[in-house]
Amino acid sequence: MSSQPDSLRDWLSRTASAGYVAKGIIYFAIGWLALLTTIGLGGSESGTSEVIQKIATWPFGSVLLVLLGIGLVAYVLWRLAQAFFDTEEKGNDVKGWAARAGFAISGLIYTGLAWKCTTLVFNSFSSSQGSSNSERTQTLLGIPGGRWVLAAIGLAFIAVGVHQLYRAWTRAYRKNWHLDKRPNPPLPLLEGIARLGLAARGVTFVIIGILIGIAAWQLSPSRVQGLGGVLDMLAKQPFGDWILGFVAVGLIAYGGYCFINAGYRRVGNLN
Repeated sequence: MSSQPDSLRDWLSRTASAGYVAKGIIYFAIGWLALLTTIGLGGSESGTSEVIQKIATWPFGSVLLVLLGIGLVAYVLWRLAQAFFDTEEKGNDVKGWAARAGFAISGLIYTGLAWKCTTLVFNSFSSSQGSSNSERTQTLLGIPGGRWVLAAIGLAFIAVGVHQLYRAWTRAYRKNWHLDKRPNPPLPLLEGIARLGLAARGVTFVIIGILIGIAAWQLSPSRVQGLGGVLDMLAKQPFGDWILGFVAVGLIAYGGYCFINAGYRRVGNLN
C-alpha cells in the first residue's frame, strides 16, 4: 500500500520542479530586463504579466509560451497540493490554515499567469492586453467594502514581503532542501543566491503593499502598482540606476533560487 504515496510523491516532485523552472524563468527575465535598463542597453521595468507579453514577441515566442504555460500549470498544481494535502505539514490550527490558504492564493495568482500564456498563444498579441491595475482597482473600490478589501490585499503583500525577508535572514529555506541526496552541494553559493533573491523579492512586495494601502486610504486607484510599476518608481529615485540595478540583480537571484528549488526542493508527507 505504501507504493501509492511514493508514486504520488515522485509525480508531485516532478510537478514542483517544472513549476519552479517556469517561475524562475519569469523572475530571471524580469531582473535581466531591468538590469539592461540600468546599463543603457534597452530593457524595461516589467512585471510578471508584462514579461510574459514580451516573451510572446520573441523568436519562437509561441513555443516558449506553451512550455512556460505548462510549467505554470505545474506550479499551480504544486501549490494546490501544498494547500489541500498539507505537504508542508503546517497542521490544522489557525496558523497552519493561514499558511495553507497562502499556498492556495499563490496557486490562484499563477493560474492567472498560465491563462495569460494560453490567451497569447491562441489570440493575437494586441487582443490580449486586458485591464490595467488602475482599472481593476477602480472596479474594486466601486463595490461595497471594496476599500477595506483593497487595504487587506495591501497588508497581505506586506506580510508576504516581511516573511520573505525573515526567511532570507534566518535561512529558513534550508529545511525545504533535501541536500542529503545531492553529493557535495555548493552551499555557500546556493545560500548566497537564495538570501539575495528572497530579500529582493521581499522588498518589492513590501513596497507594492504600501502603495496598495495608500491607494485604499486615499481612494486613488492610480497609486496601485505591480512589480513593473515598482521597478519604474525605483528607477526615478535619486541614484535610481544603482537602486534599480541592485534590485534587478536580486530578482535575477530569485530566479536562480527558483532553479535551485527545482533541483533541491523537498516534497513533504502525503500520507
